[in-house]
Amino acid sequence: MHGHAATVIQHPKWNYRLCILLALVWFGGCTPRADLLPDAAALAGDVIVPVYVGTTRAQEAEGAWAAKIAGSLTYARVDVNVPKEGKPGIIALPDANPDPDRHFLTHSVTPLAGRGAFRAEIARALASGKIRGNEVVVTIHGFNNTMGEGVFRTAQMIRDFDIEALTLHYAWPSRGAPLGYAADRDAALIARDGLEQMLQDIRLAGARKIVLVAHSMGAQLTMEVLRQMVLREDLATFSRISAVVLLSPDISPALFRAQAEAIGDLPDPFVIFTSQNDPALRLSARLTGVPRRLGNIRGVKEVAGLNVTVINLSSARDAGSNHLAALTSPSVISFLKETEAIRQGLESDTSGRAGLLPGTMLLAQEATAVMLAPVALIDQSLR
Repeated sequence: MHGHAATVIQHPKWNYRLCILLALVWFGGCTPRADLLPDAAALAGDVIVPVYVGTTRAQEAEGAWAAKIAGSLTYARVDVNVPKEGKPGIIALPDANPDPDRHFLTHSVTPLAGRGAFRAEIARALASGKIRGNEVVVTIHGFNNTMGEGVFRTAQMIRDFDIEALTLHYAWPSRGAPLGYAADRDAALIARDGLEQMLQDIRLAGARKIVLVAHSMGAQLTMEVLRQMVLREDLATFSRISAVVLLSPDISPALFRAQAEAIGDLPDPFVIFTSQNDPALRLSARLTGVPRRLGNIRGVKEVAGLNVTVINLSSARDAGSNHLAALTSPSVISFLKETEAIRQGLESDTSGRAGLLPGTMLLAQEATAVMLAPVALIDQSLR
């Protein structure tokens, strides 16, 4: 190729579609971004949700966490003001007049000095008697996220789903930029050791069950860490992973299968939320040259033979974000709060139908797909 100009010929329809997808992602990133600067208005708030955070973002001189630079694993506790008037699935950010009754606000940020201090803090929280079954939920954010967005989304999830488990967030150094996809993929892989160390610290603090909830690119990070733990024979930590939930996972189906086969027995339950109406995953498929991502598979043949449950949310028309329908659709949030009932239905009915579900259940070897009915039907089933 030396001395010759390369010519790239693109189909006009491809150019048009790429522009539309880029615009959707770009304008999503141009909206106000959440940060973790404490807001004086939060002091008047009535609902304060604590979120423990582990991060491999480097700390800057003033104590804030850098957006682009990786560092060693550090911990903090962030107390989030959750608005009393908040609507399910919505994170309302403050305007010129922050109101604790209407907006998500940072009440306080308390750094924890080292892994030992973090373990002691988590051990105290688990021993308080307020945590059901010594269970811990760990959320892992995806592509194009600021640290504040990951923490606020975790606090929103705690509120909307009435989560009684101790909830933590792992923040890897995403650039928080819509055009930083390649950089974020590298950053997520670099962050593997940090997440594994955090899970080890949670186990050593006394957690009996650890539920992992990962979104988008964070799902690939999560699968890599599960695989890494098995290969390193850290079964003491791996055995505490009681459930995995992947929301719109940005992984190629082939890579997911290879990861799952290397892991062996997957944590049970293992749930994958998908949607064919996800513009971010369509763009990701274009950027990676892979026709489809795990988060927008159309059926279950890509995961057939694996002990996973696939829940298709393509019919969630009221989702605030089609790339995060499970946490931004009020109807789906209401429906998924019956998770235990859904799980019992999946396990107890082997005929291919589940009376607890408004849609149908299709079986393909061990992989189960639940195709949710239109939102109107979901609403009716909840009355």
